[in-house]
Amino acid sequence: MELLNSKTLNLLFDIHTHNESSSGNIVIRNEFPFSINKEGFFSVGIHPWYFSEDDWQSQWETVTKKVKYEHCAAIGECGLDRNVKYPLSLQQTIFERHIFLSEEVKKPLIIHCVKAYSELISLKKKYQPQQAWILHGFNKNQAVATTLINENIKLSFGKSLLTNITVQEVFKSIPEGSYFLETDDSGLDIAEIYQKAKQLRGLVQIQFDYPKIGIMM
Repeated sequence: MELLNSKTLNLLFDIHTHNESSSGNIVIRNEFPFSINKEGFFSVGIHPWYFSEDDWQSQWETVTKKVKYEHCAAIGECGLDRNVKYPLSLQQTIFERHIFLSEEVKKPLIIHCVKAYSELISLKKKYQPQQAWILHGFNKNQAVATTLINENIKLSFGKSLLTNITVQEVFKSIPEGSYFLETDDSGLDIAEIYQKAKQLRGLVQIQFDYPKIGIMM
């Protein structure tokens, strides 16, 4: 699977979306275990909002099959969320499986994390993964951003970049190579996110180093 070639270098890259339309750009579309496969690159994993103690193992079996598909570019979204009803201990068990799978198939991990950053960092330190960890939908402050980046966790910015002043200040200050851009479930065009990102960082063009996150295969 090759995500990049001479014809795609100038396309915009949306690392995480639920949108159906790609506007002719490169997108990694989020896919749930039992959703129907669509054309194009996708990620697959068990979202902490959408499992139960009764069905997560059957979901997991499907995930392990789908990651072998040629167009599976990443694992996730998966992660930890203190706002959901399921015990954090079970969420962590499931998330750890995604960590191991990411390492096994050598594909980056797209992460959902809510109020569980200390646990996320502890797992990063414990397993010292070789594959990229990408925290999607980042909307926190500079202190959280710095802590995550210091652990080599990349941040993905979406719609909050357009209106959230705190997020904008974070985005302007973080190192080059520590971030990605996404549309998630916003319905926005990735071009709108890119335009704001370029404005905030004073750049003419934004390009990402795909091989370093293991997406070019």
